[in-house]
Amino acid sequence: MTGKNAPAGKSGGKETQDVPLPVFKVSGEKLDLGCGHNKLQGSFGVDFVKTGCADLQWDLDKKLPQKFWGKYDLVFSAGVLDHLGNPLNFLQNCCTYAKPNGFVQAIVDNADYWRYHKKAWPFGNYHAGLWYRENKLAKVQHKMLFQLGHLRNLFTLAGLKPVEESYFWRRSLDYLFPKHLGNAYISIVGKKGK
Repeated sequence: MTGKNAPAGKSGGKETQDVPLPVFKVSGEKLDLGCGHNKLQGSFGVDFVKTGCADLQWDLDKKLPQKFWGKYDLVFSAGVLDHLGNPLNFLQNCCTYAKPNGFVQAIVDNADYWRYHKKAWPFGNYHAGLWYRENKLAKVQHKMLFQLGHLRNLFTLAGLKPVEESYFWRRSLDYLFPKHLGNAYISIVGKKGK
């Protein structure tokens, strides 16, 4: 059974930074890539770093072992794609992990979000600064931002047919902007063919 995105708090899903994530509803096996400290309920969790929630620690730039291939009804990632060196390769791997007619969902920061282009507090959340900091965590920091059109193209190139997409999470001033500028995140779901 599949359905529209539902707020995570109502579907036993997941939240990050106090933002409820719209997890695509599908029954069956779930794989949470980049699960962090809050794994998708009922899923197998994989993360780049060792956490209490992760069932497996793995470099997400690399393909998982063959025992994970073609096994999952939903392959889920939130806040992962924009941290990877090769997002197309990651999505192709996600497609490999999904069953025939399975789904892949990615949630990422929205490159069009107006606050990401402002430095001045309290309104700004300047994302370009995330790339220019020199520190020991450079490998896990943001490498790129995506607009919805970029995600559609990547999903299609990876062999996934986009079936659902949405912008979400607005705060007070955000309602003054069109949805593509006034929402911090994008969710996109693609379906794998047979």
